[in-house]
Amino acid sequence: MEPLNLMLVGCGMMGARHLRGYGELERVRPGTLKLRAVCDPVAEVAEAVAKEAEELLGYRPPVYPRPGEAVAEEPGIEAADIVTGNRSHDPIAIPLLEAGVHCLVEKPLGLTVARAQSIIRAARESDRVLAVAENNRRDPMNRLCRHVLDQGLIGEPNMVLMTSVGTGRRIVATPWRHSTANGGLALDVGIHQGYMLEAFLGRIDAICATSRRVWPTRIGPGPDGQDTEYEVESDDVFVAELTFESGVRGSWVMHFGATGMGVFQRIIFGEAGTLETPSDRGGATPRARLEGETLEGDGLVERLPGFGLNEIEARLWGERPSGYQLPYPEIDRKLIASEVSDFGDAIREGREPEVPGELGLRSVAIIWALLESAASGCPVTLEQVLSGGMCEAQAEAEAAGS
Repeated sequence: MEPLNLMLVGCGMMGARHLRGYGELERVRPGTLKLRAVCDPVAEVAEAVAKEAEELLGYRPPVYPRPGEAVAEEPGIEAADIVTGNRSHDPIAIPLLEAGVHCLVEKPLGLTVARAQSIIRAARESDRVLAVAENNRRDPMNRLCRHVLDQGLIGEPNMVLMTSVGTGRRIVATPWRHSTANGGLALDVGIHQGYMLEAFLGRIDAICATSRRVWPTRIGPGPDGQDTEYEVESDDVFVAELTFESGVRGSWVMHFGATGMGVFQRIIFGEAGTLETPSDRGGATPRARLEGETLEGDGLVERLPGFGLNEIEARLWGERPSGYQLPYPEIDRKLIASEVSDFGDAIREGREPEVPGELGLRSVAIIWALLESAASGCPVTLEQVLSGGMCEAQAEAEAAGS
């Protein structure tokens, strides 16, 4: 197997996490990739990642401020891992795809539906692989939940309850995630929940949502490291009714700033039982409640003899895990290793990646349907958003960043 000649574009917090995923992948399957360059306009940030790469991979990749310069100077580069801000994905990915470079793009694929569609068009026209980094799909406990559903253990699903309540008034990760110009908390954080709902239950047809902002300001570290108060623009409470193409009905609640009590609950109701799915990246076992019995842990896996992870994920997690207890940084790098492995194998094998551009586009459309509905006060179908028929909230985001 020839290593994938890869460059990392974006060396901030998430870029460094992707680098650690490369290290994890090389640990379980040496020779999978060769990091040919790291790119970031902030030289000290790029140099820090290059230094860590030397520690993890045994060599120091060259540093470039812009990906175009890296491609020109390192002609062997065949793929790019784009880990930059939401607004920069299309202006970076499209020229790279046009230059013949395969692209893995961090979620969301694009700031808006139109931007995501433009990246997909460029990939089709250049006949390059386009993959989207949606890590929670690859959590082994979510793989197990998907198998429970595929095997009909709880029968045909008819309803889902999805509730995610986080606590505190501190900023969520970074201040830009609270900005209109970047799609707010729903696009950058809630998108994980949206794509997992479709991963489990198929396509969402329509969303009827309301939202509000609980905290007009939040607390976070300032430039001097001391806590400071930031004005925020993003709503932080969302309540939505979902209709799936299959007929499943759903209730979806997100609260990003509750006081006193946090909640995670994702329950899928079927004709023969109920599936309680654990929080993503937490390692707790799913629980299937059937008539007269409850299955979880090893007992659940034993009931599913066909369950097993793919070759790389089995090396990372074990062949048939029923749960795991690991530090979060290790969980994170394992999931990223799985993403990058699938991306590289899709290029080698000439196949579609697990999360192609079209699937990443739907994830973006789910969130904008939620936001368009909350802004308009009307139910919104995903088709209205995908066709451009509903785009007022997206236009507001575009204008905020102009």
